[in-house]
Amino acid sequence: MCEIVKYHNDIHTASLRKFNAKELDILMALMSRMRDKDEDIVTFTFDSLKKSVNWTDDNEAFVRMLDSTYKKLIECHVKIGNDREWTRFVLFTEYTISKDRAEISVSVYSKFKFILNFLTSNFTRFELDEFLSLKSSYAKEFYRRMKQFKNTGFWKVSLEEFKRVMDIPERYSVDAIDKRVLVPIKNELGKKYGLEIVKLYEKLGRGRPTVCGFTFTFLKENDLANDAETIDAKSKPLPARAEKQEPQKAQTPRTPKKTQKPDIELNENTYLMRTMKVRDKKFQQDNFLKILDIHYHPANGVDVRVKNMDDQYENTMHFDTVRLLDKFFNAHVIN
Repeated sequence: MCEIVKYHNDIHTASLRKFNAKELDILMALMSRMRDKDEDIVTFTFDSLKKSVNWTDDNEAFVRMLDSTYKKLIECHVKIGNDREWTRFVLFTEYTISKDRAEISVSVYSKFKFILNFLTSNFTRFELDEFLSLKSSYAKEFYRRMKQFKNTGFWKVSLEEFKRVMDIPERYSVDAIDKRVLVPIKNELGKKYGLEIVKLYEKLGRGRPTVCGFTFTFLKENDLANDAETIDAKSKPLPARAEKQEPQKAQTPRTPKKTQKPDIELNENTYLMRTMKVRDKKFQQDNFLKILDIHYHPANGVDVRVKNMDDQYENTMHFDTVRLLDKFFNAHVIN
């Protein structure tokens, strides 16, 4: 049975790059086993956890790895809230290791156990086995971020934020980031996910333009599934040819499909800093959303960053085409 890791996207406010690859494997296995338990304390046997992470070393080494994982975990604070009010907390509040019983018990901060339980929106989900197969800790950390944006296949990030979330040493130059961070990521994830990395530049004064961020494009979840089906179909042998074939019946000519309209040109100034009134059907209330930023990639559609003017919460809306964005905008714009 395939084990699934699933957690609320608030987890991404904490960088996990201080963990080595094996510690990350243990942490993700714990989160996978605790998913949808809705319990404050969950106990695992060493054997079940070692099986989850494909552990082949002895028990003593495993205990040391469990201990070092939690030492780093308590230094990672999840942040929830907005620009005016926020809370930081450690998700796992207690971590008991028993060598005699060969068990580990993990306590979850009950107030925030929604992070791992019965999520229906704003979550990241992936298969534990695929995560375990990655060797580089940079590739593992990037993989989690990539899965966060699996529906858009696009992640744009500033150099400063990228270094923070990936916990890249401040002393690393862009060349060092290329060799020690981006190359391992591209080597492990590039082929399967069609990963493309583009550097963003800005020019300050009269000097040469400097790197200020990156855009990462990769296969969206649906496209990835379709690719897998195509590869699987190509790998299957063709059916044996029948010795005698029945004559084919004449087919009625199909009505040609309508030619899809070409997308319209994006004019960001039409939308930026404008406010839309959007009805939240779940909570039966109107949200006033100001458009802060727009990222457009012809192959992946349009991502629109908006701020809720009531609580200052920021979120991203995705549209497959500029035409769909324009239609939605004109239906909801108020100023």
